[in-house]
Amino acid sequence: MQPDTPVSPPWGTYSPSILKRKWLSILHTLPKSNTFRRIALWLRKPIKNSFGEWVDLEIWGLKLRLRAKGNLSEQRMIFMPQFLDTTERLIIADEFKNGGIFLDIGANAGVYSLWVASLKIPGTQIESFEPDPELCKSLAFNIEINSLDSINLNPIAIGRTEGSVNLISGEGNKGENHIQHESDTSSGITVKMTTLPRFLESRGIQRIDAMKIDIEGFECDALEPLFTQTPNNLWPKLLICEVVHDEKNQLGSLLAKLGYKLAAHGRLNGIYRLTS
Repeated sequence: MQPDTPVSPPWGTYSPSILKRKWLSILHTLPKSNTFRRIALWLRKPIKNSFGEWVDLEIWGLKLRLRAKGNLSEQRMIFMPQFLDTTERLIIADEFKNGGIFLDIGANAGVYSLWVASLKIPGTQIESFEPDPELCKSLAFNIEINSLDSINLNPIAIGRTEGSVNLISGEGNKGENHIQHESDTSSGITVKMTTLPRFLESRGIQRIDAMKIDIEGFECDALEPLFTQTPNNLWPKLLICEVVHDEKNQLGSLLAKLGYKLAAHGRLNGIYRLTS
């Protein structure tokens, strides 16, 4: 299911100027605290809009090609990667000291997949799911240029049923891509969808050590088939979910009933552990 790597200029073609690299170096070395995060937001302003479409940078020991415009996740990687879901990444790093299986559902530019791969822990398997063809192509490039054999890129959506669905592009931010609502009349592109039980069966996956899911309010649709159709020994031990769209606490209530406990909270995510 891995898409072909796009034909692209070699990495380094979009390397920033010396001045911009020095400015970014200052931003990247700021300590991880709320105070310095506010300073980083202020310091990035002079150069934020000075880049072209792409930027080639080394982040987390990886050579990455990132969009400077049109995707907030990639912009945060460019300017302040140390502040990007810091709590979640540290918990994952601790969880994967001995390797394991990680599912990244709604991978976007692959921040979580790339982070786990950058840890270079033997025995790590990463299944990355992203239905947007453009995001898949750029993530495939970053996987290829860094020889990240631990990442399997799956260009499909995860949901309640199998078949085809309409993917609506986020307005100016690919991180807000979402499956079409019944009441949504926006135009989009047709993408393939499968369920977690069907995918796990097709790959022979017997356990999930950790999962991150961020699919713009469709988290319950993707998770319920897993919880209703598979034994609980297949449920993720660590589950990171975007909860900013869970205004009625449907996701939180579902997880609590299934034995998950809220262990920590990031800026946008709840971090849950299976306790029973």
